[in-house]
Amino acid sequence: MADCMSALEEAYKDIALGRALNAPRRDSFMLSSGHDAYYSFKTMEGGSERLEVMAQRINSDMLTHPVVGEARRRVKIPAAPGNRYVGLVFLYSTRTLELLAIMNDGELQRMRVAGVTGLGVKHLSNHDAATAAIIGTGWQAGAAALALAEARKLKKLRVFSPNKANREAFASTISKRIGLDVTPAETAREAVAKSEIVAAATNSHVPVVDGEWIEPGMHLTSIRRFEFDVGAWERADMVFFTSPTGSGGFKPNSSDTWRLRHRSDVNEEMQLEDELVGRFQGKVHFLSDLLVGKAPGRESEDQVTLFHKNWGLGIEFASVGKLVYERALKEGLGTVIPTERFSQTSHP
Repeated sequence: MADCMSALEEAYKDIALGRALNAPRRDSFMLSSGHDAYYSFKTMEGGSERLEVMAQRINSDMLTHPVVGEARRRVKIPAAPGNRYVGLVFLYSTRTLELLAIMNDGELQRMRVAGVTGLGVKHLSNHDAATAAIIGTGWQAGAAALALAEARKLKKLRVFSPNKANREAFASTISKRIGLDVTPAETAREAVAKSEIVAAATNSHVPVVDGEWIEPGMHLTSIRRFEFDVGAWERADMVFFTSPTGSGGFKPNSSDTWRLRHRSDVNEEMQLEDELVGRFQGKVHFLSDLLVGKAPGRESEDQVTLFHKNWGLGIEFASVGKLVYERALKEGLGTVIPTERFSQTSHP
């Protein structure tokens, strides 16, 4: 996680300095004949002049939106043979043009998301923050715990999810991973109370943190817009995004979404983020600007800061993908395929 965060921090500085490329994310949807679900094909691209790489991330997914407990959630079905998922990152050289690597995106995905939110904690939370809460116990929450522990010297970490067995198992596993006692909380409010850092890492379509729980000096971090209610956004003195929202040039292109049985969560979240930017325009900034001094940081210990990891950026996969590629070469990992198989002598 330390290496991941370092790579991402330099990548976001490159964005602010005009040395990185991010192409708009594209989400395309089609009806599916099975699984009571719909098909989603997602792509995003990004490149780094400094690292001399271009990355493309592709997901071929089967999506559902079941109601779990009292909340609707976004759940992917492992519909590929062998109950597997299909997510790939293609890493290209901008100097030799060749395809350098093909990687599965699962671990890269959660590490780069958590790593970016960890940068928010590093640069926006109080420097002596030592108590934290995580709402969520899934795949992404585990990486979030690693990022919190890397960004700050934590003394207490509480975790909550509606399923008691899940939160107890998560607490036990993460305690061993980060060398810190992790306490399962009985309620989300109990987890949040007196925490200096509150991280939401869920797949919920409804708020999991109430604005009435927010205390002076807290740093809030979310992956999805829905995780904090409007009251929490209103309590924040400063709001930071990773990228502009839909109206800022990263609007996803969706094909025939109105034929879907469920409305696209991408479109819904995009519209909500547009509303938030319009409503809180005077206090919205971007992480890249913060890292190079173009945006103000925390100005007092009592300020409430909110960092929202909204749309993913291709530069995140380019920077972390290059790190993984170089480490794989050094350690002799992976399967070597002649690059000639992915180039041609005929003019494209």
